[in-house]
Amino acid sequence: VLLWDGFTVPVRGMLILFAILALSLSGSTMKFGARDATDFYTLLLGSTLGLLVLAQSNNLLMAFVGFEMASIPGYALVGFQRHRLRASEASLKYILYGAAASGVMLYGISLLSGLLGSGSIPEMGARFAYLMGDRAFALSSGETMMLVLGIMMVMVGLAFKLSLVPFHFWAPDAFEGASAEVGGFLSVASKAAAFGLVVRFVLGFDGEVPVLQSLSQFIGIGLGVMACLSMTFGNLAAYTQTNIKRLLAYSTIAHAGYMLLAVSALLVTLNAPGGSKINPSEEAVHCVEGLTYYLAVYMFMNLTAFAVVALIRNETYSEEISAYKGLISGGPTIKV
Repeated sequence: VLLWDGFTVPVRGMLILFAILALSLSGSTMKFGARDATDFYTLLLGSTLGLLVLAQSNNLLMAFVGFEMASIPGYALVGFQRHRLRASEASLKYILYGAAASGVMLYGISLLSGLLGSGSIPEMGARFAYLMGDRAFALSSGETMMLVLGIMMVMVGLAFKLSLVPFHFWAPDAFEGASAEVGGFLSVASKAAAFGLVVRFVLGFDGEVPVLQSLSQFIGIGLGVMACLSMTFGNLAAYTQTNIKRLLAYSTIAHAGYMLLAVSALLVTLNAPGGSKINPSEEAVHCVEGLTYYLAVYMFMNLTAFAVVALIRNETYSEEISAYKGLISGGPTIKV
């Protein structure tokens, strides 16, 4: 049910390292009492545990358990600053979107498990190929339509975790309402774990049978379209923001699109037509390596960005972009 392989190990390592860095940042920049500190660290570690389960899940039901274990503490972390109305509002929106995404994902899992007779990810491709027999991949087939619908529903939950367009609506409000430390945790940790599962999930439908090759290409193109939408919307929407945390939220949406392109390229290259000049296996390894490297660099860069937000917030008591005026001349503009 829980897998330990060459891709899971670095993802788990990044998650554990990031949790340590996030705890260190929170301890040095957030001001709360001993009781609140205990609650905060317990929630953050509990969410990290759920993300670790999500990243190494080899069964859809276990993946859903990890999804919920990570999400529920996240809802509380977003609204942890109980005295701020905006934090409570952000937490409520996050809960509503998260509940809807969880329900859709669970229904997709039930469709896939019912159609294929198993929730084991590595077995899904072989079971679908056996179910289709000699028939080609076509959306006019009832089995194919149900499978594609189930895959799309599972991807809704994962796209919510990754804040991909069009399932990104929670991110700007949640990041603005949460503290900068929590925003940094949500922007990086959830993406690392979710991408760990996304890669394993889509590869579960890959194979040398023509019907599986057509299915993988279909999924890869769909993910590529979603990646392009996320990159474009995330970058353009950031132009109009006046709050630094909302701007970084749209930045995470764009970065999720960049990373999703690696998954799309992985599926397309693995199923390249015969006679092409590329080596599918070699290029697929490069796609996974690129995604892992991007996640590692993104972890440090994004945590640094949110750390700067937290430090300047403690000096200016503001998280508006206008409060950064004057940094180049020796210090931020202090607002009393």
